[in-house]
Amino acid sequence: MLSDIMKGSEPAAVELPAEMRENVLARFEALRQAWQSNEPLRELYRRWYARIREALPARDLGSWIELGSGPGFAREFIPELELSDIVKAPWHDRCVSADNLPFADASLGALVLFDVLHHLAAPARFFQEAARVLRPGGRIVLCEPYISPLSSVVYRLFHEEPVDMRAQPLAEHGALDKDPFASNQAIPTLLCRKAGQRQLECSFPMLKMVSFERMAGLSYPVTGGFSRPPLLPVGLWRALLAVEDRLPAAAYRLIGFRLLAVIERR
Repeated sequence: MLSDIMKGSEPAAVELPAEMRENVLARFEALRQAWQSNEPLRELYRRWYARIREALPARDLGSWIELGSGPGFAREFIPELELSDIVKAPWHDRCVSADNLPFADASLGALVLFDVLHHLAAPARFFQEAARVLRPGGRIVLCEPYISPLSSVVYRLFHEEPVDMRAQPLAEHGALDKDPFASNQAIPTLLCRKAGQRQLECSFPMLKMVSFERMAGLSYPVTGGFSRPPLLPVGLWRALLAVEDRLPAAAYRLIGFRLLAVIERR
């Protein structure tokens, strides 16, 4: 299917230094190994990809492409997704740079970014490309960190990625050939605030954020993520998750660690 929607010939992806590419591939492998030993983390990802699947448009609108697929977990949950990354691993369908999408105008149904937007050097370039390649009714589905009063403390103290709430969400954040894992976890939250949404729609009138949801409380950091073992036995963790399932949506303004946002091509 991809061959039918390519722009004639695939543009060259950003050429990263060989050592950086090797480091990225090694990071992918480390994430895949940590994934296998962390049942709570796999359960949360299953839930989040299920939510992503619900937000996707009909398949007959066009192909669904995941950008920045990294370790490739999406294949387990949404087999119809075509996986890509700026550094191509064996499980990726192709090499794709988010700021130079190798697809024809109005040819795709959806673009999925799972923990990718906050790593992009030039978010505005991505949205410009997304507005070009999506068909009317096509969607960008984002699952990203959310900066709440609680998560801000945890992310700043225990996570290696920075949180800079002073940033402009659509500004460029470094060279295009930067380390793909360099990031600012605040970018998605800033974009989803009212000011960020206005900036997005002013800059890209063809795009509109149609939904934004905060989710995932302490059940997420308690999994240990990809760098630590779970902090609770699985039974206690499931009890915590059950409590969170009963909380009102408003509670996640204070305790949320993740967000799900859907942006539609008008």
